[in-house]
Amino acid sequence: MSLLGAGWFFATAVILGVALGRWADDATGLEPIFTLAGIVLGLAVALYGGYRMLQPLVSRLNDEPPE
Repeated sequence: MSLLGAGWFFATAVILGVALGRWADDATGLEPIFTLAGIVLGLAVALYGGYRMLQPLVSRLNDEPPE
């Protein structure tokens, strides 16, 4: 997985969280609650998924001998 793919994953997770939160706010009338929850959930998914995607890259870099 490339760093560009990880960046797209981060952006997509946060944008989807915000979009779903806004949709739920519009459907229920509870204006900031679901948007804030969507932001937090999107960030959590982005951090966890990014960690899982970048872990092989970091471990590979740690295994290489210094030059």
